[in-house]
Amino acid sequence: MAIDLTKPLDDTVISTQEKHFMQNLQANILKGHGREHVVLLFLAVKDVGKARQFLHDYPATDSHRQFLETLDFQKARTPGGVVRLVFLSKAGLDRFGHAGQFGGFATFAGGMAVDAPVLDGGTTSSWQDELKQPADVMLLVAYHQKTDLARIVGKMVADFDVGAAFEVLFVQEGRAIKNSDQVGIEHFGYVDGRSQPLMTRSAIDDEKNNKGGIDKYDPSAPLGQFIVPDPLDASGFGSFLVFRKLEENVAGFKRAEAALAVDLGLGGASAERAGAQVVGRFEDGTPLTLQPNEGGVPVVNNFDYGADADGSRCPFHAHIRKSNPRGSSPGGLAFDKSVQMARRGITYGCRLQDPDTKEMVDQPNDGVGLLFMSYQASIDKQFRFMQTQWVNSENFPHGGVGVDPVIGEGGTLAQNWNVNYGPPVVTKPKLFHGFVTLKGGEYFYTPSIKGLKNL
Repeated sequence: MAIDLTKPLDDTVISTQEKHFMQNLQANILKGHGREHVVLLFLAVKDVGKARQFLHDYPATDSHRQFLETLDFQKARTPGGVVRLVFLSKAGLDRFGHAGQFGGFATFAGGMAVDAPVLDGGTTSSWQDELKQPADVMLLVAYHQKTDLARIVGKMVADFDVGAAFEVLFVQEGRAIKNSDQVGIEHFGYVDGRSQPLMTRSAIDDEKNNKGGIDKYDPSAPLGQFIVPDPLDASGFGSFLVFRKLEENVAGFKRAEAALAVDLGLGGASAERAGAQVVGRFEDGTPLTLQPNEGGVPVVNNFDYGADADGSRCPFHAHIRKSNPRGSSPGGLAFDKSVQMARRGITYGCRLQDPDTKEMVDQPNDGVGLLFMSYQASIDKQFRFMQTQWVNSENFPHGGVGVDPVIGEGGTLAQNWNVNYGPPVVTKPKLFHGFVTLKGGEYFYTPSIKGLKNL
């Protein structure tokens, strides 16, 4: 019996069929790999034969190995090993002679650099020079310890003679940052990555039993939302990965956040509600639609906007409401869920963090941000749709709400910010955007383990 792509994978009892499926699927798709340090290597093929051999020999981590390491960690807190992943751009697949097999995926085939609607100002002028060079292959290597990871990457480059097969265009480091509750945050200080679609039974059960439940919002998602039959291997599955390097202007964001609080007359503890209207959550992860102040509510995902249909608690333009309407869009719940991607990003850049309180001490203007990475079955129907039809639209979910104030692009309309919390609705218009800059990106394909051997 084939793997059923119309529902989540039941990984609570692994049969031979599920084991074979997972052994041929790269890690990090079904669940995030969980490592706190990452290195991305952007490569251009220099010698096709040597590059092909390199990828044939490359020890890409499969999902079954990740599954077993996760069980070991849950039982004995044993850290997992090195995670190694491989991604190929359309140009890279062309170099290995597989152009015809991916011609039906138009957006992927074109590449991000020419996909004007998802770029800042429709061009790559904001991109750093290293990421303007087309990459054929991206390698991801992840581990728990930064110094050990550096040794691992250095040894890999030497042992596999990377320089003989590829030109190394750019090397990007990433590292997770956490707040005092040991929850991952991004550089603006907000809990990040909490609202994820879940495609395995173990993750859904954990959400239901340990993380707030799923009766208000069920994040379950079918496998077919994230993987596709692999054109490189008839028995395997792959996934399309979107990579975007998003630089965060922390100083500018925090100044604008404070100015918004003043404009809305929010002082004391209530001042934090200004930033919560930007993101949709308070910094500690409390959803704004559930209560007017942070604290007292875990970082839950079990909520919807049913009691907030007029946007008087969480504005329609708030980042998490724009990117996940949870059934409150004109498309309805099933459609809203179908657009969601499996996000596996990590922050980059160094900031000073108080070792005791975990508060950030500095506020840089540049050099820090998010390495956004997401898996999906369709770039067109998921990432691209969300970015162009939801996030960048001034008229989603209805006319005149403005763009997403965090990652929206091209907006001119002022968003309406709530002065109070709940009806009667009193708002003030103010334009809040421009603190995230796209520094580079690409559309990649994640082949199956066997697919790599067939390049």
